[in-house]
Amino acid sequence: MERRLTLLYHNSYLNMPTLEQRRIYPIPEPIVWLGWRAILYISGQLDIDVPLPINPGENQMRLLEKRLREGGIGWQREPRWSQLGHDIAANDFRFAIERAAKKWPSVTLESWVPEGDFHRDMDTIEFEYEDQYGKLKKRRKGIRPDGYFVLLDHLRQIDNSPARARFLLEFDNGNHPLNRFGRDKAAPGVAYVRSSAYKQRFGFNSGRWLIVSNGEKRMHNLKTCTEKAVGVNASLFLFSSMDQIEADTVLNMPIWIRGGSNERMSLVNTIEAR
Repeated sequence: MERRLTLLYHNSYLNMPTLEQRRIYPIPEPIVWLGWRAILYISGQLDIDVPLPINPGENQMRLLEKRLREGGIGWQREPRWSQLGHDIAANDFRFAIERAAKKWPSVTLESWVPEGDFHRDMDTIEFEYEDQYGKLKKRRKGIRPDGYFVLLDHLRQIDNSPARARFLLEFDNGNHPLNRFGRDKAAPGVAYVRSSAYKQRFGFNSGRWLIVSNGEKRMHNLKTCTEKAVGVNASLFLFSSMDQIEADTVLNMPIWIRGGSNERMSLVNTIEAR
């Protein structure tokens, strides 16, 4: 494997951290990412015509990135080093969902919108929240979930019952003060699901936020902050911790605690609860 990766690296199909990057940035595990020849190969497979760069210099790579974006491909030329652990966790979650959906006979992962799409085309909403003195205040905020996906239950679809469940993903790595979560995440999260911007983007005003924390204690604290900030609307949030997220558990096991109660649910059951 090492020889193959090295061959791909030297032919610009893969990139790896340099010695300087390893020295400067915290890299929690071995990583590789797509080089410019690989992304051109993928664009060709998708019948997206992108001109070959004249050379692999910085200006040509920026131009390639722009042309790919115009063609609908988001190419990340280099990891976001300061958020690398966060991004790896988000990728692991997506892989777990994909593998779980393949195992579950009646459920399909219908779509997945990655975080990068929200960065490039961000929705901005207005929301109200209570400050530390109990006064209502208004704010505007851009919403950037760590992902959005839709599960489709084919058996419920056959019965003409509500068959789709929509989820927005938020990873919490424990670096932010708890008292800001209600104001910066929970309150705008509720407003976003009910906003015209959300409906225009996804066609519906339905969805739940999945809050994944880095530990059990942090998870319960985030749940408490959310309930305090949004009251009865806390039911729009489901909480779990990273150590419980696996392909065998993420869809069909009750590892998610619903906000506003101590009820534990599976994601599959949220389709039935619609």
